[in-house]
Amino acid sequence: MGHARPEKVQGLIPHRPPMLVLDELLSVTGEAAESRTVFDEGCLFLSADGQVEEAVLFEMMAQTFAALACCQRGAETAGSAGFLVGLKRVALRGRARLGFPVTVKVRIFSQVEDFSVVDGEAFQDGELLAAGQLTIYVPREGRA
Repeated sequence: MGHARPEKVQGLIPHRPPMLVLDELLSVTGEAAESRTVFDEGCLFLSADGQVEEAVLFEMMAQTFAALACCQRGAETAGSAGFLVGLKRVALRGRARLGFPVTVKVRIFSQVEDFSVVDGEAFQDGELLAAGQLTIYVPREGRA
């Protein structure tokens, strides 16, 4: 399934600013999606030393998956809220710099019932910043 970039990310996922960390959904193809964000000095996810917290890269991956899931359902708006319940094979290789695009790529590895296992990577200027496998629980509509 190909998907043109939506006009906005807000509405595709249940997050709202300041917890919405995606600027753009770049592509959705089958079981994969790509997004982009530029962090600035007003970002909620800055450490005391003014650098982007590494954990936000995994939140970007989870939100990119949420947008992918919405597009797979053919929905115009977000469905059930999902919950990031696990991280495995985490690799942190660098910190994101303010003012430069961070690109996240996710691919669904497997899905069983309400659980999805997703491989994710975050890049800046072609350099791998973070990678890992996320387990995300998304209850079916009407269940929680």
